[in-house]
Amino acid sequence: MELTKLQIKPLSGLTDWPIWIRRICDFLDYHDGALSVINGKLFKPEPLAEESTEEQRKQFKEKSDLFRKANSYAKMIITSALTEETYQKVIDKETARDVWEELKHNFEASAKDQLFRICADFFSFSWSLTDDISIHIAKLTELNNGLQAKGETQLPEMMLICKILHILPGEYQAFKSSWMLLSDEKQCFDELVTKLCSFERDIKTSASGNTTSTNQEVLVAKYFRPHGDVQKSKFHKKKVKGNCNYCHQPGHYVKSCSKWIADGGPAKNMTAAASNSQNSSTTNVVLSVCSCAEAMIANSHPTQ
Repeated sequence: MELTKLQIKPLSGLTDWPIWIRRICDFLDYHDGALSVINGKLFKPEPLAEESTEEQRKQFKEKSDLFRKANSYAKMIITSALTEETYQKVIDKETARDVWEELKHNFEASAKDQLFRICADFFSFSWSLTDDISIHIAKLTELNNGLQAKGETQLPEMMLICKILHILPGEYQAFKSSWMLLSDEKQCFDELVTKLCSFERDIKTSASGNTTSTNQEVLVAKYFRPHGDVQKSKFHKKKVKGNCNYCHQPGHYVKSCSKWIADGGPAKNMTAAASNSQNSSTTNVVLSVCSCAEAMIANSHPTQ
């Protein structure tokens, strides 16, 4: 591999470390033994005794050559991806593993610090105009997976949903309002991702991105319309199945129920209305928690 093809941003600080270390490992994996050298699995063999056999000397030479090539390659790749200031920290190290361990000592935070940084990154995460919906969701999911990797419980699905809704830009306001009205069983993470990606795609292709509020409402209606909602002819009499929700008698709906009409047409299905109100309130509370958490993180952990 030619060094001129390396496209790694030089390591200069803590913020570069997570991405830098992954890309370096990808490059080291290209060369046989390079990853094993920095992980301590491949090391320089001990010198042979004078009475060693020809076969032992042959194996010693093979192991020595393998270590020398892998160590040289790994050290060359790592040091070529450092700034001058960072290189000064490892200039006295002889092997690639020594360089690697010194960099980890300087840039890899403790488990507690890493956990705090993941939480801070999650609550401070905001919308970027250069990324689309799928990239934003992937980044949030990666942060959530990072919590689990550190031995912590993953965030509740509701927290992820509310965080995604919270960072959406203004043109998604109609989408957010319609989502809040869905029942609990429909407010799942996978459903949100599917609808958002489709909604974003239609926004980009509608009027070259200049979507009016009316067009937004049309798009929202497209994705939040109940399945099987086919417009019937007003002359087509639909067969009624089940019982009336007001008098509990079969053969008619509430709007044509004689008892409901005689009682003055009182509000029906109050339980469902109360349930929807409670669902919206719960989501609003979580959104408020996200906002408060972002403010607390910003005040207690300012950007360095």
